[in-house]
Amino acid sequence: MHHTSTAAIDTHQVQRLQCQRQWRGFLHALGQEFAAALSAQDLATLMARIGVRFAAQHPLNPSENVTELQQAMNAVWDALDWGQVELAQAPAGMEIQHRFSPLVAALGETEGSWATGFLQGVYQQWFDAAGAAGLRVQTISALDALGNAHLRLVTA
Repeated sequence: MHHTSTAAIDTHQVQRLQCQRQWRGFLHALGQEFAAALSAQDLATLMARIGVRFAAQHPLNPSENVTELQQAMNAVWDALDWGQVELAQAPAGMEIQHRFSPLVAALGETEGSWATGFLQGVYQQWFDAAGAAGLRVQTISALDALGNAHLRLVTA
């Protein structure tokens, strides 16, 4: 029996989700210009607003439970090659693990801290639309080189 290593799976997935060459230089320069012009907090806020707008333009299918909500989210992400999400209820709140986002590939590794704001905005809008108004999405760990981020839905 042949087992594929986690590193091989990660590399394949990241390569599949890489920003297309035609956009990479432009988006890296855009990210650098944003970082030069705005503070990290202002950039995170801007990216969250962009994420809210994105989520409003990509509404989820109705769901009755967390499993169906996760499936609805992954249907959107999969259709756009934007990675995948896992939701898990925990004592601290709903854990949101997003893997293989192309944001780091598009904007550059140094922009991961504020680029995570995009995912925060998307998930906030989706949870609000699903009836979780009054709860807020917070970033636990920013995007890493593979495009992985950890967020959490908590009581506001």
